[in-house]
Amino acid sequence: MIELGGSRWTFEEIAPGEAHCHRVVEVVAVERSAVQRIEVLETESYGRGLFLDGRVQHVAADEYLYSEALVHPAMTLLGGRAARVLCVGAGPGGVVRELLGYPGVGEVVQVEIDTAVLDLARRHLPHSPAAANAADPRFRLVVADALAYLERGDEPFDLVVNDLSEPFDGSPAARLFGAEALRLVRSRLRPGGLYASWAGSAGPRSWALAARIAAEVRSVFPHTCEYVVHTQSYGTVWLDVIGATAPVDPLAPTPARIDGQLAETLRAPTRFYDGITHHHMFHVPKDIRAALAEPGDASTPIGLAVKVGGTS
Repeated sequence: MIELGGSRWTFEEIAPGEAHCHRVVEVVAVERSAVQRIEVLETESYGRGLFLDGRVQHVAADEYLYSEALVHPAMTLLGGRAARVLCVGAGPGGVVRELLGYPGVGEVVQVEIDTAVLDLARRHLPHSPAAANAADPRFRLVVADALAYLERGDEPFDLVVNDLSEPFDGSPAARLFGAEALRLVRSRLRPGGLYASWAGSAGPRSWALAARIAAEVRSVFPHTCEYVVHTQSYGTVWLDVIGATAPVDPLAPTPARIDGQLAETLRAPTRFYDGITHHHMFHVPKDIRAALAEPGDASTPIGLAVKVGGTS
């Protein structure tokens, strides 16, 4: 954190020379796990939130934007039904909540390496659905390294959702965004299955990582589609990507058809996502499309060079 004008602020660099800050009202909890620094902070504008290595992950006021955007486009393409879903990461539970909102989802397996994140979310994030998720008989938590879980298992999935934290250089998460891990994911998908992942900031000064992650997905999956969402607490436009082994056209279903499907397949209405929003997200702006089309340097390891904005 930094001190400015008599207040404490988080400080997170989102592009060279550009930062996004949240005024901190209270430091609720701080813990250093074997994996990362975990903080629960009460922010003035967005309420209580989870910060990992100084970077915002999940805040009360707008976590639904990120969670709904990561889950519902893929579930729409699957017709609102999936027998088995694997969710990698997703400590606070928002993504799992959205998946369990579909009665047509038979099982959700969450693989999380850091139990400290789960514990702090349950104890200090009143808005976290982690406890409610755990009470659903369709939910199963596996505490493990996700790559090791993928390597040793053979259970098939209809959907794999990547909700890991940002891939800093040398972090366990960095390996899971590369082609080797994606090939493992693809091998665990049933025919017609999908992979959904965030890719990162898509701002004009910060889209290199997002373009690289999207390129890795394209190198493994024969069919892909990208879309954008703005989660305000992140301070930047965000890119998500879907990988598929069979052709997918996210713009084929009309908004009315999507709305009808949501009404039939979801227990409760969404706050952000609907048919119009779906089409809006998949109409990616021209400059981002151009960045995604540029050839990248596949020899460069996936990862952020430094952990910018760590709080103290």
